[in-house]
Amino acid sequence: MATKRLNIMLYSETTGEQIVLPINPKSIEIKYEKSFNSYEIIGFGEVNIMAYQKPLKITLSHFLPEDNSVFKTYSGITYYSNKNSTYIEDEFSLEKAVSILTKWTQGQTKIRLVIDDEISIDCMVASFSQTIRESISSKPYILELLEYRNPTYKIISSNGLITRNNSLNLPSFILMTSKDTVYSIADKYGLDYKTLAKNNGIDDPNANIEGVKLQTQGGKS
Repeated sequence: MATKRLNIMLYSETTGEQIVLPINPKSIEIKYEKSFNSYEIIGFGEVNIMAYQKPLKITLSHFLPEDNSVFKTYSGITYYSNKNSTYIEDEFSLEKAVSILTKWTQGQTKIRLVIDDEISIDCMVASFSQTIRESISSKPYILELLEYRNPTYKIISSNGLITRNNSLNLPSFILMTSKDTVYSIADKYGLDYKTLAKNNGIDDPNANIEGVKLQTQGGKS
């Protein structure tokens, strides 16, 4: 039975770098966890009280091929070139992919993971590793991602409770997925959809234009 090829993309709105994976990972693990507070009750023992849901953990294993020539049609990399100070869109390169992922791991870069229409989530790279085994030339890579949460808070004066503020930071550009339209993005970030569409040369604000880098500057006017 033929397996369905997943369209998987990792990109950073901050650096403008993007990796479209050329092969399906051997496995994709999505882990939901809750935290618990433990208490000792005299005459009863330990009890656990559910607290909060922890950030999602997502693990991609064996997701980079050793051969740069395979699946060129379905993959690619966008990266910033210091040599000519421009962004370059190129075919998949294992060396370039490893370089970008290593930089994301060592820095404080927020990235977005998109898997078909199933997942679109902001993450931080928790770890990026490779396994080197005796007498085996391949080096399986494993990427561990942790859901990115950066809430701002405000005080409710009536009762003094602290609550999460749902306002979102506006990135300089947004890479549109198959779920996005100009109208939906404008609504999410509080922008004027007509201005946003005009500034990006898009006639139909309700059209799905997957893969377009939507510039958000000037969208508030």
